[in-house]
Amino acid sequence: MRKPLGLSQHRLGKRSGVTRITINRIETENTVPTLKVANDIANTLGVCIYQVFDLDGTGRYKCLNCNCDNN
Repeated sequence: MRKPLGLSQHRLGKRSGVTRITINRIETENTVPTLKVANDIANTLGVCIYQVFDLDGTGRYKCLNCNCDNN
């Protein structure tokens, strides 16, 4: 989601309060972010956390609050 916004891993990390390495590890699925980090990243991107992260592991989760989905 960061690339269409023109955000590098470094810039997204800086705006979210984490390092570029953390963003890279999350994107390459080498680490699972804490809920706080996941929320900070979603807020930085201006979207619901459910649009960024597959919280139930199925790839089909739908947020009941804002009716978004991560598909």
